[in-house]
This record gives sequence, structure tokens and C-alpha cells, in this order.
Amino acid sequence: MAPTQPQDPAHRPHQRGQRLILIAWLFMALVGGTLGFAYYSMGLLSSARAFVGGESLWSKAQREAIYSLSRYASTRDERDYQAYTSALAVILGDRQFRLELEKPEPDMQISRSGLLQGQNHPDDIDGMVSLFRNFRHVEEIDRAVSLWAEADRSIDHMRIVGERLHTAVQMNALDEVSALDIQEELHQVNLQLGPLADAFSYALGEASRRTRSVLLWTMFSAATLLAAAALVFSRRLVRDSERLQQALQEGERQMQQLLQVAPFPMLITEEHSGAIIYVNQRAEEQFKISSEEFKRACAKDFYCRIEDRVVWLERFASHDSVEDWEVELKDFEGGSFWALVSAQRIHYQGRQYLLSALNNIEQRKRAQDALHHRAYHDDLTGLPNRAMCMDALRRILSKSERKSDVFSILFIDLDHFKQVNDSLGHEAGDQLLQLVAQRIRACVRSGDLVARLGGDEFIVAIEEHHDFAELHDIADKILHTLEPVYMLCGHGIHVTASIGISTYPQDGTDLQQLLTHADNAMYQAKNSGRNHASFFTPI
Repeated sequence: MAPTQPQDPAHRPHQRGQRLILIAWLFMALVGGTLGFAYYSMGLLSSARAFVGGESLWSKAQREAIYSLSRYASTRDERDYQAYTSALAVILGDRQFRLELEKPEPDMQISRSGLLQGQNHPDDIDGMVSLFRNFRHVEEIDRAVSLWAEADRSIDHMRIVGERLHTAVQMNALDEVSALDIQEELHQVNLQLGPLADAFSYALGEASRRTRSVLLWTMFSAATLLAAAALVFSRRLVRDSERLQQALQEGERQMQQLLQVAPFPMLITEEHSGAIIYVNQRAEEQFKISSEEFKRACAKDFYCRIEDRVVWLERFASHDSVEDWEVELKDFEGGSFWALVSAQRIHYQGRQYLLSALNNIEQRKRAQDALHHRAYHDDLTGLPNRAMCMDALRRILSKSERKSDVFSILFIDLDHFKQVNDSLGHEAGDQLLQLVAQRIRACVRSGDLVARLGGDEFIVAIEEHHDFAELHDIADKILHTLEPVYMLCGHGIHVTASIGISTYPQDGTDLQQLLTHADNAMYQAKNSGRNHASFFTPI
């Protein structure tokens, strides 16, 4: 076998430089891919929220259609029938969207017009169409669409009843017995639609949560890849730096030069006393302190909680190193930040010390907290969203059952909110919802639940109240607080609200029943002239 030719030493630095350039390009590609995926994720989450909002509009239209048609059977007033047809148009618009996109070659214009008829915001249309087409066969979306399609039979039944009722009224052939039969038939339709709507909403929520989870884990995976690339890059730098320093000197100077080029804050400390022996420049910048001041400080001075220092020492009782320990630290000016700390015992200046490396993860922690907050809070008002509201109401109901207490649900719906959106635009409408949320929050106790269900609907839960007079006073306080003028885009706007109230246990013993009764009471308030609060009374 021929002997292997030795590699030209002059060629080695060139090869190392090429490797570093390749790593740098790979790192930049990962960063670019992560940013692109983040942009796509925001669009996908926005479309998911639009579908949840569309479901809220569909459910509200379904309830209003049943209520208006049932009222029409009692009053024979054409205005009630017109209210029914308006609500039905929202439902049929959403159906048009779904049926058109189910076709092999759908007409995009027809599907978009269906969403517009369903009162969805024009800016959300393209995203909703894209989400439906691209994720139609995902398990949760498929289940939601199946429930949606299943509701068509009950909607068609309602339409047949509506046409029969309208014909009978037009021919003056509707007697009281027939009216009661029709109302009972509508009640049965509502009982069929209620569970479907709840299941549809739950399926959409599951899809939204799964989407958030997938995106979150994907982002975390991308962040891990970036960290790995940074680690590889930094290790190459450290390795090359070590090779260069070995040609200059040994010992302490070599160690210090190595730490100075490290991409993280690095410290050398005495294990038990915490005396600081050496810090690199990045540590000085991170802790906002000079190297001379560091020498007079102690490691325990930089812990937000002194007990964390005890935990740190306990970890070294049986190990020579610690990797990626998450802890909250503070700088010399008192500012706190979260960091991952890795450390190991080293020999330096003839003694054994701890060499620690810090990776500031403050931004990642804030991103995690923000994601958690967005999952359970309304982005616009900061109030608990529908998911958190339902969880909180279930806890309140369970506590009230255990303690035999009472609690009440106030279902608040703004009067003529659509007119504000139509006349001043959605920016003014969003601003109004924020101001309304602030005023409602100021009317109740700090421990009372105030949530936004969606659109212009809010929920207030009052626990352990004494009597209905107290509830009436709270409702009146909310109504009076909402009345003063709102300045929106240079315009003074008067907005009122209608409030429906149901109470556990007299108005129901399960959550859905209480919400339905509060909703019905809210419509009673609207039909009583609006700007009014009504307690639930069976029809």
C-alpha cells in the first residue's frame, strides 16, 4: 500500500475557514427559514381565529333565527319574520361557502361571497378559504365540517317550518294551537342544533389548539436547530481559538483568551464562598458591571432568590458539572433575566473552581408566556376568551354545587354595534370593544369573572351574591357605566347594552342550560327596548 501523503499545513487554515463559512451559511438559512415559518404561522393562527369567530356568528344567527321565528308564531309581526330571514341568510351564506369548496373545481368567487354573506370580515376571507382547502382532511377539521354538514338537516327543517308558518300567517290560517305546535317544533329543532353547535365549536377549538401546539413545537424545534448550529459554530470558533492560543502561551493567559472569545457570558467562581475570580466581557455586559467591581462582588448577589444558590450548590454535591440549569438572575442595576447555566469544575491558577456559562433565554421565556396568554385571552381586550371563560364557569359551577352556593351569569350584548363598524370602520369598533371591556371590568369585584365570548358579547359571573336586588344593582351599574359618550376616531358615540341574567340553581343546574337561559333573557331585554337588563323567565 502506498503511503498517505501528509496534508500541507498551510492548507489546513483554509479548510477550517471554508468549514466556518459553510456553517455560517447554514445558520443563516436556518434563521431565514424560521422567520418564514413564523410569518406563515401567524397567518395560519389568524385564519383559525377567523373560523372560531365565524362559528360564533353562525351560532348567534341560529339562535336568533329560532327565537325570531318562535316569536313570529306568537306576534304575527312581519318584523320578526324579517329578523328570521336576516339571521337565516348568515347561516346559508356559510353553507354556500362550504358546499362550493367541497366541489372538485370550486368557484372561488361563490365561496367568498358566501363568507361575506355570513358577516365574516373581508380581510379574513382569503385566509379562511386557504385554511379550508389546505387542511380540510385534518382529523379535527374534518370532524368540525361533518358536524357542520349534519346541522344542515335541522336548518332545512327550520326553513320548512318557517315557510309553513309564513304561509299560514299570510293566509290568516294560524290558530293558537297550530302556533303552539310550531313553537314546540322549533324548540325541538333548537335542541337538535344546540349540541351540534357545541360539538362544532369544541372541534374548532381542538383544531385551533392542535395547530398552536404543532406550530409551537415546530418553532421550538427550529430554535433547537438554531441553538445547535450556534453551538457547532461556537465550538468551531473555540477549537480554532484554542489551537491559536497554544502557539502563544500556556496556562492562565490561554484560559482567559479562550473565555474572551466565547459567545456567552462566562465566569470563574469559588464553589462555596461564591467569590468571583474571573469574568469575560460578555458577562460584564450581561451583568452591567466592570471586571474590577466583579472582584468585589459575590455570586449570590446575582440570584433573584437566594434559595436558588443553595440548590445550585446541592447539584455539585454529587456531580462535577451541571448542564442547562434554568434560573432567574439579576444584573448589578437590579434588572432580572432568565438564563440557562452550565458549569463544571476546572483547575485554574493551581486551584479548583467552577467555570460557568450563561445563555440568556429572557426572550424565549417571554415568548412562551405570551403564547400561553394568547391561548386563553382575547387579543383585543385582554379579557379571558371563550375557552378560558368556559373553564372558569365550570369551576364556579362545581364550587357552587359543593358549597350549595348560588351564582349568576350576566350575558351582555352591545346594542347596534354593527352600525359602529359600518359607519366608522372596524378600527373604531375594536377601540369601542376595548373601552367597553374596561368599563365592565370597573363595575364588578376584582375576583368576578369578566370575559369576551366573541364579537360584541361579554360574560360576567357573580358569585355568592345575596339576592336579586344586588344583581339588579350590578346590572344597572353596568348599563349606566356604558352609557357615557365614547370618543372614537374624532366622533362621539353613544352605545348601550342589553343584559340577560340567569341564576344557578333556579334557572338551571348545568352550564349550557344557564348560558342558554342568560342568552334568551338578553334577547328579552332587546325586545323590551334595549339598554335594559332582564332576568330569565320561561316563555
